[in-house]
Amino acid sequence: MSPSRTWAHGIDEIRFQPEAEGLSHESLASLLENVPLAICVTLGPEHRYAFANRTFRSALALSGDLAGKPLREALGSRYTEQTQAPRQTVLETGQPIEVTNVAFGPGDNQETTFWDITFLPVLDADDRIGGILSLGVDVTSRENATRRADRHAQEGLINSKRLALAVEATELGLWEWIAATGRIYWSERQKEIFGIAPDEPLTHELWISSIHPEDRDWVVAKVDSLSNPASTGKLQIEYRIVRPDGEVRWISSRGRMLYETVDGKPRAARLLGTILDITERRTNEEARRLLAKELDHRVKNLFAMANAMVTMTARNAGSVEEMSASLHGRLHALAKAHELIRPALAEERPFQHETTVAAIAETILAPYKDFGMPTRISIQCAPISVGAKSATSLTLILHELATNASKYGALTRTDGALNVICWHDGKRMFLVWQERGGPAIEGPPAYQGFGSQLARKSVIDQLEGEIAYDWLRDGLRVDLRVPLDRLSR
Repeated sequence: MSPSRTWAHGIDEIRFQPEAEGLSHESLASLLENVPLAICVTLGPEHRYAFANRTFRSALALSGDLAGKPLREALGSRYTEQTQAPRQTVLETGQPIEVTNVAFGPGDNQETTFWDITFLPVLDADDRIGGILSLGVDVTSRENATRRADRHAQEGLINSKRLALAVEATELGLWEWIAATGRIYWSERQKEIFGIAPDEPLTHELWISSIHPEDRDWVVAKVDSLSNPASTGKLQIEYRIVRPDGEVRWISSRGRMLYETVDGKPRAARLLGTILDITERRTNEEARRLLAKELDHRVKNLFAMANAMVTMTARNAGSVEEMSASLHGRLHALAKAHELIRPALAEERPFQHETTVAAIAETILAPYKDFGMPTRISIQCAPISVGAKSATSLTLILHELATNASKYGALTRTDGALNVICWHDGKRMFLVWQERGGPAIEGPPAYQGFGSQLARKSVIDQLEGEIAYDWLRDGLRVDLRVPLDRLSR
C-alpha cells in the first residue's frame, strides 16, 4: 500500500466537513494536535484548511479558527509563492514533494524558524486527489549552526582580507577551509596564482585537480593528516600546480589547523594559511644546480680540448716557433669562444645586441679551423638574426657539438671535415651540422652525457625548437629547427 493511500484511508475520518468546518474524529485530532511535527491538511484548489495542529499554528503564529479558510486568507501578507507552489504541484501531479530549509518568521516578537516539509496528496473516498497533507520537521538548530559556521567563516575571511592588505607587498595568497561545511575561501592573490577567475566557484576537487599529477598524492595525504588532532596541525610544504592555461608553477604553502572540542573530544575545525609563488626561486635553484654541473663539465672539456690542440698543432708545425705561434692563436680563439658561454654560467647576457647564427658559429669554431687544411670547416649560413636572450642558448648548443667533435668526431683527425649549413623558410630556422672523416660510428652512444642533455634541454625548453641526431657511419649529422620568432628574442 502506497503512503498516499494509507493517508487516504485515514482521511475518511479526518476529512473536512463543510457543515461542521472541523475534524470529525476528535481523538485522532487530539493526538495530531500535540505531536512535535507541523501538520496541516488543506482541501480543494483554494487549499482551505481542514486541520492545522499546534506546532504548525505556532510556527506561523496563526490564531483563531482556521477551519475552512483558504490558505491565502489565513496567511495574509505572509502568503508567498514558496507557500503555494508545492501544494499546487502535488494537487495537480499527485507526486510527493520535499522542500528543505523553509523559513517561518511571521511575528514581530517571534524568531525565524526553519523547516523541512514533505507535501503528500490526500485521496478522497473516490480515490481522487482532494487535498494536501504537509508534514514539517523543525531544523532550526541545524540551520542556525550552519549559518553560525558561515558567519564565522565570513568574519574569518574579512580578517583575512585585512591581513591581505598588510601582506600585499609580500604577494602572499590567503586561504581558509571550514571543516564543518567543507567550504573554501581564497584571496584574490591566491586565485591569481592558480589562474582561477575571481567569480569561479571554489571546491576541494578544484584544488586537488590543480596540483601537479606527480605531487598530488603526497600533498593531499599531508593535508588530510592535519585533521587528526594528534598531528602537529602545522603545514609547511612546497609543490607544483598546473594552471588552466597549462603553465606549471611552484608554490610554498604554510598553514595551521585549528581544532574545537565537541562532546569532550577534539576535532578539526578550520585550516588557515598562505601560499607564495616560488616559481622563480625554484627555477633559479635548478639553474644554479645545472650551471654548477655545467661548470665542472666545461673545465674538464677545456683540458681535453687544449690537449687535443697541442697534439694536432705538433703534428703540423714545422718548428717550435711555428708550433708556439699556431698554438697561441688557437688557444686565444678558444678563450674567445668561451667568453660567449661564460656569462651563461654567471646568469648574465653575453650579447647586449642581436647577432647572427653565422657570427656565433664562426666564433665557436674558430679554435678548430685550419690545422693545415683551409677547407676543414665550412660555414654556409643565410643572414639570420639571433636575439640577445636566445644567443646564449644557441651558443651553448654549438659549443657542445664542437666540443664533442674535437673529442670523438671529425675534428679529432687532420683529414676530418665539418659543414655547417643554415637557412630559413620565413617561419623556422634550419641548421645542419654534418661531420665527415672522423672515426667510424657504429651507432648511437649507449650513454648520453651531461653536455648532450644540456644541449637538448636548451633547444626544447629555451628555444622551443627540435633537435635530431643521425649517427651515420661516416660522421654525425645533427638537424636543428627553431622558430624564427623565438630565435629573435
